Amino acid sequence: MQKLLYIYLLLVLISTGCKKELEKFPQGKLTENNVFTEANDFILAIDATYLPLTNRFRGNWEWDNGASIPREWVVGDLMSDDAVKGGGGLGDQEDMRRMQTFSIFPENNNVLGIWRYNYKGITAANTILLQDGSKIPGLSTELLSRIKGEAYFLRAFYYFRLVINFGKVPLLIPEKKLDDNTKRATVEEVYQQIEEDLKTAAGLLPPSYDPAEYQRATSGAAHALLAKTYLYRKSWQNCLNEIAAVEKGGYTLLDKFEDNFNGIGERGKEVIFAARHDAGQVPSQGSILNAVFAPQSKGWGFNIPTQDLVNSFEAGDPRLHATIFRAGDKWVDGSNYDPAWSPLTGYNLRKFESNVNPLDDGDVDYIYIRFADVLLWKAECYAELGQPLEAKKPLERVRGRARTNAANPATALPPVTTDDKAALLTAIHHERRVELAFEGHRYYDLVRWGLAATVLAKAADADPQKGYHDYGDGWQSRNVLLPIPQRETDLLGLDQNTGY
Repeated sequence: MQKLLYIYLLLVLISTGCKKELEKFPQGKLTENNVFTEANDFILAIDATYLPLTNRFRGNWEWDNGASIPREWVVGDLMSDDAVKGGGGLGDQEDMRRMQTFSIFPENNNVLGIWRYNYKGITAANTILLQDGSKIPGLSTELLSRIKGEAYFLRAFYYFRLVINFGKVPLLIPEKKLDDNTKRATVEEVYQQIEEDLKTAAGLLPPSYDPAEYQRATSGAAHALLAKTYLYRKSWQNCLNEIAAVEKGGYTLLDKFEDNFNGIGERGKEVIFAARHDAGQVPSQGSILNAVFAPQSKGWGFNIPTQDLVNSFEAGDPRLHATIFRAGDKWVDGSNYDPAWSPLTGYNLRKFESNVNPLDDGDVDYIYIRFADVLLWKAECYAELGQPLEAKKPLERVRGRARTNAANPATALPPVTTDDKAALLTAIHHERRVELAFEGHRYYDLVRWGLAATVLAKAADADPQKGYHDYGDGWQSRNVLLPIPQRETDLLGLDQNTGY
């Protein structure tokens, strides 16, 4: 795997026109000694470590290897009640449909893509963390520490995505002599490593960067991801402690909710961590999701919003317009949106869409963590701890921002007043759905709340032709995890998750 990364890093050097590097080793064998010889090599290497979380087209669709872009949105959105597959018909991307209907097999290319992309990121991070770097010309102690902090953060980020999808996974930590990819570590061991990496990263990373490098991981991002791991482990007070550290970073809500998703607020104080996308670059640095989520007449028409999701927005909630294209709206180019473009439901996703040409080179970043999400974690933790007054404060901040932007703030989105724990948690669950729709959280939320079996049950009114309520035989206990990709069980002898 390391050899493949070295080749990949060389391709990065070639694509940046670094003639000196081409002249240094045009035919020789790539090793750590001749790849990491100057400060810029470390910068290129850490930049490459971010690439597996971007949605850039890399020149090859690679369907047999899990596709050319990450697939967590297939789980977070399509496997929930927020979206149906869409596309060019039932047979278009059949593996996506199988995810939506919970007829998931280990050969599914979405499953393979999730495994593959995250381990690619881990391998890249490990390669950097193996370097001493202390004697590299021009590589200051400060820069080396920051780069290693980024690598620790990214390794934790990729492992978090693996553990919530697959549970036990091989733990590859070379500085601990953990290099056996045929053995699955326990879930607790994986979480312990994530926690250790994030605490290390928080101590090495700066709170912010020069605006030109806003996409890099910060100490605030490390605290936020650690808070999220505690949330998923139901460690409420530890989650709150990390949120307090995040809040010291000066994060706040943007005045307008929609500015998080249209390119205006990418460098604002709400986004904590996101994959950067820039249109019009050679090679491409833009997002292909612009085409994936666009209507069938414009793009590919996947990830189609459901009527259930539309109905979940309260009357007058401006977030509905900022999230979904509907009849009466304008498309990104100013033309009238036609619901016929989306024959399954009459809706299309607005978030992360932008007016660019070509359409598969979008310029909107994909957000993984933003401050509104953190505030709703805070509300959830306080509610679980039986402190309703404290829970309602962050909840009101999120609702209040939406209310301020409503056409009639006097009547829209009234504050939540209940002190009943169950009712308050239901209100928080609702707020997460409408605030964070299509940001890849809904399915994981339903699973961790214990609601997936109820919300995603086999439905008598299912319409397989349109995907309406079509969850197949419904969510089963085995679906709490995805299957280990068949390729990995065959090559490495890994044991399969229960039920697959």
